[in-house]
Amino acid sequence: MEPEAAAAALVSDAAAPEHHPSQLDVFKNRIRLLHDRNTHGFDAWVSLISAAEGMSADDIDVISLVYNSFLLEFPLCYGYWIKYAAHKARLCTNRDVVDIYEQAVQAVPHSVDLWVSYCGFGTCAYEEPADIRSLFERALSLVEKDYLCYRLWDKYIEFETSQKQLIQLASIYINTLRFPTKKLHMYYESFRKLVTLSEQEVTSCAAERLSGKMHTSEMIDGEDSELDISNIIADLFDQKGVHLSPEALKRYSSAGERLYKRSSKIYKEICCFEASIKRPFFHVKPLDEDQLENWHQYLDFVEKNGDFDWAVKLYERCLIPCANYSEFWIRYSEYVDAKGGREIANHALVRASSCFVKQYLSSPTMYQRRLLKVVELGYEV
Repeated sequence: MEPEAAAAALVSDAAAPEHHPSQLDVFKNRIRLLHDRNTHGFDAWVSLISAAEGMSADDIDVISLVYNSFLLEFPLCYGYWIKYAAHKARLCTNRDVVDIYEQAVQAVPHSVDLWVSYCGFGTCAYEEPADIRSLFERALSLVEKDYLCYRLWDKYIEFETSQKQLIQLASIYINTLRFPTKKLHMYYESFRKLVTLSEQEVTSCAAERLSGKMHTSEMIDGEDSELDISNIIADLFDQKGVHLSPEALKRYSSAGERLYKRSSKIYKEICCFEASIKRPFFHVKPLDEDQLENWHQYLDFVEKNGDFDWAVKLYERCLIPCANYSEFWIRYSEYVDAKGGREIANHALVRASSCFVKQYLSSPTMYQRRLLKVVELGYEV
């Protein structure tokens, strides 16, 4: 090689930039190491998220990679779903945020906190009030019987108050009395205020007739069949939707009183269980024996109550903090199967064995018990 050419080559090599891996590559390698080491350590994953948020807070590819990987390992961590959605809201489109929330409610459908966050986003992002109401109603269909659902009711009331739709508020206030939440008695007071204000809007003659007829004993008598709340609400206004119907208002008030009386009884019965729940969220740290026993006693009570839907929802709520305890998954599957809910039992066992307690099923006794259950019920594993 000529001296001039050799010198030029040396200059070229010296000027060549040194290759540095991208932040995305760095975090891919860190995640690969966690998987290679078969590390289920929660703290290691949380540290990885903190590092990504500190070093690449505005790099949605890194944020998505880390959160997606973490949530595959710990799908019940609804707080991290909420944080992930917040990152998407900051860096992406509303459609992207909705996609994350939809993944989240598929993974943790019975989390009040998750639905509160989703509905809060919906009230800001959606233009049509009907779309927002639909989201709230969807949420309530899953968590309405949760004692802590008052946070969702509060947000729904806040939205409908901003819309100034009396008929919608009337529907919400009576529905808050259908099942006891922590704020049951406060909702009852709001319900009574709404009834009082509505009575003042009807004619003085009708108001007198209502006050003369609405005695407590009359309102709480009658059969115990489920009240048709939707029809009662629909009849509150005349056909033009302008004037309140005195007779319909009487039925509305009576129905609310009956619901409140029934829910108050349940409220007193479950307060002790609710007060003993110290950790309602998922964590890998074990629960103490008192917590586990409280959940068993709470489930005993609800099963004896006879409300299958309530029992299923309480099991699902229980399985967030108790996800790593195979005894609860097995108890859940046995209960719903005995009640004819084989599909629910199937789903529970698949979730348990594929994700939550797979590392705890190494005990031959426990594994054989589950396997026998699967064979007995004809599940596909």
